[in-house]
Parts: sequence; structure tokens; C-alpha cells
Amino acid sequence: MKRFKARKTKRSRIKIITKLIFVVGLIYFSFSFCMNNIINKKIKNKVTNKVIINYLLKTGSNNLIEANSNQDLFDINMNTSNFMLKTSLNNLIDDSSVVFEDSYDENTIVTKYFEDPNKYQVNEPMIYIYNTHQLEEYSNTNVNMYDASPNVLMASYILKEKLNDLSLPTIVEETNISQILTTNNWKYSYSYLASKMLVEDALSKNKSLKYIIDLHRDSMPKDRTTLTVDSKSYAKVLFVVGTEHDNYSANLNIAKHLSDIINSKVSGLSKGVLEKGGPGNNGVYNQDLSSNALLIELGGPENTIDEVSNTISIIADSLYDLIKEKL
Repeated sequence: MKRFKARKTKRSRIKIITKLIFVVGLIYFSFSFCMNNIINKKIKNKVTNKVIINYLLKTGSNNLIEANSNQDLFDINMNTSNFMLKTSLNNLIDDSSVVFEDSYDENTIVTKYFEDPNKYQVNEPMIYIYNTHQLEEYSNTNVNMYDASPNVLMASYILKEKLNDLSLPTIVEETNISQILTTNNWKYSYSYLASKMLVEDALSKNKSLKYIIDLHRDSMPKDRTTLTVDSKSYAKVLFVVGTEHDNYSANLNIAKHLSDIINSKVSGLSKGVLEKGGPGNNGVYNQDLSSNALLIELGGPENTIDEVSNTISIIADSLYDLIKEKL
């Protein structure tokens, strides 16, 4: 009888311990799940496109924004914070051909519009940057858990900052082109008509404007839009010049010149100049509005924003050299 009670007591203890372990485990995993959700939500609210722009600017070679070496992109100490903007390196690919997608997909996936995070008055601007396809997206690799969607509008804001830092007064068109299309019930293919109205308005209000840049993102895969030099990865650039307008020759010359300057700084970074015209092509791209109008395809959908930012630094320096030659 005593042996039976002893065995029963032992079994009861084992059951109690087992239940206790189960309950503790359940509490632990529930707590971990809730904390991860809270942390991820906090990070998502904190890390936005605006935060990324300022991060890239303050950590770039120009140090446009005062940097705090002890503060990371995030206030929360997580392992993901240090590699969020890191990229895998790619071998140098020789582009045997250049392709520019001059087509319009009404179902194009685009990112959301956002305002310039560093607004300030620019007196007598020399350079005007706009984006006909304003919300063309870049890769969201390592940022898809955050409230961040890199796009060409972000690239324009970064380029603006770097040009102003070089004493080249620059403004970016902030009008939401998607809203213009929606308000007028226009299809995506009317984007150039919408952007042309904005360029004309900017030129009429700013007589000091000398250079017009329409910044796009190409549609080619990453092996065609990426260059790695000395362990640094860049998004390649391509210049597009419409051939069906009176400013064609002047725009072609400035595009070729800027392409050459870029390649003198980082060989192979520019894929050169693509001339477009004829049936099925726009052939103008608003370049009839200025003899110094540029259409730049910067990277592709698989390029990360830090690769784009690396190239923007080269574009800014090259524009400075080009303009300095003309002064």
C-alpha cells in the first residue's frame, strides 16, 4: 500500500512539473510574440522614407547632415539595424545592349507619395528636378518590415541635397503627379502631359533655372543595372534623349558630356546615351522645353536605395564639373 502511494505521489509530481513547464513555456512564447509585434510596430513607425533619406545624407561622404557617430539609424538596438541598408556585391557586368522601356503598364506597382523631409527656401534655383514617373520603386530588400518604400522621388530629394551642398541651387517638384492623373481621369500614359505642365510652371516662376532633370528608374534586372567597383556597389545610369524636337542636338550634347564625366569618375557607371524617336516612342520627353534638359534612368527595380545614393554622389559631382566648365 505504501509503495502504491509513493508511486502515485511521484507520478503526481511529474504531472505537476510537466504542467508547470508547459504553462511557463506558453507564457514565454506569448510574451515573446507580443514583444516582437510591439518592437516591429515601433520600428515601422520610426523608420520611414524620411528617416532613410536623412540617414543616407548624414552617413554619406558629404556629411550634409550633422552625424552622431554613436547613434544608429534606429534607437532600438537590434541586429537588423546595422545591415538594413547593406547590399550584396555584384560582379561587373558588361552591357552588350541598352534597353529603355518606353511603355506604360496601367497596373504598374508604385510606392506612396511623401513630402521632402528637408524643406527650405532656395533662392534663384539653377537646377529643377522632377519625376514624370514619380513613384517608380526601388528594391525594399531589408526594409519591407518598415514603413519605408524607396522610390525615385526619394532619389530626387537626395540629389537635391547633394547639389545644394555643392552650391548648385536646386529644387525638386513635389506636386503629386498621381493626383493630377486621378483628378483629370487620365491614364498612366498621360504622365508626360502632367509633368510637362509642372515643368512649364516651374520655368515661368523661376527665370534662373538653367538645367531640367527628369529622374526615372529603368526596368532592367539587377545584373544590367548594377556596378561594383572596389567593393562599392552602384546603380548604373542611362541617358535618354528624344529626337523629335528642336532642342535635340543640344540635349544630346549635354547628355553625352555628362555621361563621359561620370565614366571618368567611375568607369562603366554610365551606360551612355539612348536616342529615342519614331513610331511607338514619345520622342520628346519634355526636352523641347529646354536646351539643357536631361532624362536620367537611375538604377532598376532591384537596386537598393544605398546603391542609388552612391551613384547620386557621382552624378552631383559630375554636374558640378559640367556646370563649372560652362561658367
